[in-house]
Amino acid sequence: MAAALAFGTVSAAVGGVQTQGSSSADVSADVLPAATSALLKDYDREIVDQFDSANSVNHIRHLAVNIGPRLNGTPQEREGAEYIGGILKSYGFEVTYQQWGPVSTKQVAKVTSPNADLPGGPNWQMYASASGKFTGNTGVEGQVVYAKTGQSVADFPADTAGKVVLMDYNSTASIRNTAVANAVNHGAIAVILAYPTGNSAPPSFTLTASQPEIPVIGGGSAHYTWIRDLLDKGPLTLRIATNQYANPMGTNVIGIRHAVGDPTGTAAPIVMVGAHIDTVLGAPGAHDDASGNGVSLEVARVLSQYPLDKELRIGGFGGEEGGLLGARAYVNTLTAAEKARFVGEWQMDMVGTPYESARLWALTPNGQSNFVVQEAYNAAARVGFDGLRNCRLGQSDHQAFYDVGIPSSLFIWLDYRPPTPPAVCGPTGGTYVTEPQYHRPTDTMDNISPERLQITLDVVGGAVAHNALNAVTVSAASDAGQPLAGAPVRADCGNGPRDLGTTGADGRLQAVLPHATCDFTTTVEGRVATERNVSIAGDRAVKMTVDFTKPTISLTTPTDGAVFTLGTAATASYRCDDNLSGVATCAGTVPDGSPLDTSTVGFHEFTVKAADNAGNSADQKATYQVVYPWHASFPETMDGKAGSAVPIKFSLGGDHGTGVIASGYPVSRPVTCDTGKATGPAEPTSGPGNSKLGYEDGQYNYVWKTDRGWSDTCRQFELKLDDGSSHFTTVTLK
Repeated sequence: MAAALAFGTVSAAVGGVQTQGSSSADVSADVLPAATSALLKDYDREIVDQFDSANSVNHIRHLAVNIGPRLNGTPQEREGAEYIGGILKSYGFEVTYQQWGPVSTKQVAKVTSPNADLPGGPNWQMYASASGKFTGNTGVEGQVVYAKTGQSVADFPADTAGKVVLMDYNSTASIRNTAVANAVNHGAIAVILAYPTGNSAPPSFTLTASQPEIPVIGGGSAHYTWIRDLLDKGPLTLRIATNQYANPMGTNVIGIRHAVGDPTGTAAPIVMVGAHIDTVLGAPGAHDDASGNGVSLEVARVLSQYPLDKELRIGGFGGEEGGLLGARAYVNTLTAAEKARFVGEWQMDMVGTPYESARLWALTPNGQSNFVVQEAYNAAARVGFDGLRNCRLGQSDHQAFYDVGIPSSLFIWLDYRPPTPPAVCGPTGGTYVTEPQYHRPTDTMDNISPERLQITLDVVGGAVAHNALNAVTVSAASDAGQPLAGAPVRADCGNGPRDLGTTGADGRLQAVLPHATCDFTTTVEGRVATERNVSIAGDRAVKMTVDFTKPTISLTTPTDGAVFTLGTAATASYRCDDNLSGVATCAGTVPDGSPLDTSTVGFHEFTVKAADNAGNSADQKATYQVVYPWHASFPETMDGKAGSAVPIKFSLGGDHGTGVIASGYPVSRPVTCDTGKATGPAEPTSGPGNSKLGYEDGQYNYVWKTDRGWSDTCRQFELKLDDGSSHFTTVTLK
């Protein structure tokens, strides 16, 4: 916000010593978290969990306390820029300092104390009147006495000579002139005119009669109160150094972390975070806007640990309070090609006051939501914060980016009051009330809320981080091409598996990842799909096809029903195929190419089982038969005499014992003599004292004892062996 506006300015400051909190999530700049058996968080959550507002507070303290007020064009503005630049360099950023201007002449007094802890100090800033002496950095030092309005001799203590005189500031020039002249007459070495009441910033003024021998400075009401309180406790010594900076230059600091693969910064998309360095005269600017720089530096710290394919820029702009001077100067250096590369600029200005009425707002010059605003809403939703609102306001450095077509927004904790309906934010905007410390010497560390800084980090920092990473769209579909909703997606980018979430109704999941090579996995109904060694080098899509199709099995040998002679050499032959996820296992009763078992007669089952890498399984079975080498020594038909024995002779390639006949066999059954059709049931042919099997001279001999009652009939004899084979002959009985 420009200083000339009725409600004041939103400002920022920069600088300090690198300090970090004790967050256990801190990771070195070159090493990502080690692999773990537990699922890691998605990168959004992992990064946000590392943001620690304690680090931001330390940066704010250095800017607001160690440096103090950072009026545009003064050495303190430059010191703030150099502090920010030093921190960014330690995080691996390439840092550039930009000088621009000149800006208006500044007349300032730096006030310190060798014997007292100055409230809001140790560096106070007041206005240095050109009517007094500019001491340079050597300054003057002396004890302080209070001389009320300074209008009479009675107002001055007897020992005023050689002292610094504090007097009540009066808006009437003649009263001021008299007060200063009287102080000089009493031997004062410096004069402070400060507001005795209210909540005022340091006044600027001139005197009718110059006082070239002593510095004459103006202090705010807070300075007046603090000095009076310190005097009540005992002697107070102040050191006052006054300087006039004629047509000085303003300073910006820009930190750039180039994208992987784009070290010269000519192609990668740009994500930028900004805050302003300068303050108004006299204000330490803890909230306005050291707070913005404190958040920016913490975002830089965490993101510096990740390889990124987007260029990350951190901007500290001077001269915001004078009319967005530094931001406009920076934007004017951007080429058209460079502007086109911007994803967005997230500007933080006053992002952590404890002022109860303040809320977090995203404000744009036209009052409309844009990409930057929406991404902040998305980040807020991810962390469960529902307090973000958006409306219309320029007045901070986001305006400079907006004016050249770069999506930008001001993020601020402010008591902002939207227009009353039916008016809407776009065309009209609202009004606002700032906290009492705004643009005052009391904008100290007491005006900082670590809790609200943390919310800002989670929301704005979370949005910046999300957009600094690569946008990855993961889709899951069946092998039939149907989208798979609710599919859990995991990614392992070299440091352990992390849960990215589940796909939506369209089978897609949006995730963000750094520059990495990752394995993606999803499991649906027990089927696993994996895409390995996926290069994430920019925004991209990853498609996973879940294989629901079983692998195929081709079983060539043995075929179902195949018959092999005992001891025959036969080789198993089969293969398994899967054109989707690939074959994981393929195993048969014996390995492919190995001998089949033909060492025993009978029926054998051969099984092949296959599984693919998705978890689908299949099996195929074949039953083959191993039989004796059969040779019959009897014809298929013969004649016989009822009641006599019929010899059945055969060989099986050797003596296999007398147990070669299947249980319950042989049998005979009556058949018609002309057709051979059975006319009755089968009957066993063996019995005590009847038929029996013998082996001699390489041949089996079975004696079938026929029945006399079978005269003039035909019977079929069936010899079934224990190898499952049956052999027949039909006998015509006389």
